[in-house]
Amino acid sequence: MELFYRKKGEAGEPLIILHGLYGSGDNWMSIAQGFSNRYTVYLVDQRNHGRSPHSDEMDYNLLADDLLHFLDKHKIEKTNIIGHSMGGKTAMWFGFKYPERINRLVIVDIAPKTYEMTAANVKVHRMIISALKSTKPETAISRKEIEERLNSRIPNPQLSRFLLKNIERSNDGIYRWRLNINSIDKNLGNIMDGFSGLDSPVIVPTLFVKGELSNYIRSKDSTAIETLFPNSKIITIPEAGHWLHAQQPEIFINIASEFLM
Repeated sequence: MELFYRKKGEAGEPLIILHGLYGSGDNWMSIAQGFSNRYTVYLVDQRNHGRSPHSDEMDYNLLADDLLHFLDKHKIEKTNIIGHSMGGKTAMWFGFKYPERINRLVIVDIAPKTYEMTAANVKVHRMIISALKSTKPETAISRKEIEERLNSRIPNPQLSRFLLKNIERSNDGIYRWRLNINSIDKNLGNIMDGFSGLDSPVIVPTLFVKGELSNYIRSKDSTAIETLFPNSKIITIPEAGHWLHAQQPEIFINIASEFLM
C-alpha cells in the first residue's frame, strides 16, 4: 500500500511520525516543524486515514508492513519513529517485527497491551463512529452545517473539532470523510488489541511519554513496558491528557528531542 505523506526539513536522519485513531499526519504539522531543523521528518497517513488508501483489512501486522513498504520505497535504512496512540502501537509492532530498521522509538500515551473492549471503551468509540456515519457530509451544503450536525452528536467540543479535520470537499463540491469509517468500525477490536501473543522483548531504545491527566498508561502498565521494552523509560508531561503533543507542544518537543539526540 502506497501511504500518503508530507515531508518537513532536510536537516538530518529520518524521523517518522505516526498519528492516532481518527487522525492524520496533518495533526502533527507544528510538531514536525519543531523537529525539522534537526531531522528529515515524514508525516505518514496510515491506511484508512487521511489521504492514504482505504482497505477492508486493518490490524497492526498490516500497519507495520505498510510502514516497512514506505521505508523501502523511500530508501530509508533506519529511522526514528514517534507514534501516538494507535500510531504508537504501530511503532511498537514495527519494533517487534523489524527492530533492525529503527534507531529510537518515542511512544506517545499508549501502553504495550490490549485495551479491553469494556463497556466504557466500546461506548466512546461506538458513539464516535455512529456520529461520523450519521453526519452524512455528502448531503450538507456547507462545512458549518456539517459542524452543527456533528456537534449535536459529540458532546466534547475539542473532540468534535479534531474529527472535523477529516472533512474534505471534492472537485464537484461534495463533502466527505477522508476516514474509512466502515473499516474502522469493522476492525475496532483489532485496533484495541494489538499485543496478543507478542512476548519477545524489543531492545531498541524507547521512550514512553505519558500525559499526567490521561489514563492510557497506568502505573500497573510499567511491568509490561519493562518486560517488553527493557531498554526504555517513562516520562510524564504535567497538565496534559491524551493529546499531550497539542496541549504541551514545547515540553513534548524538548523531551523527545533530548531522547532522540
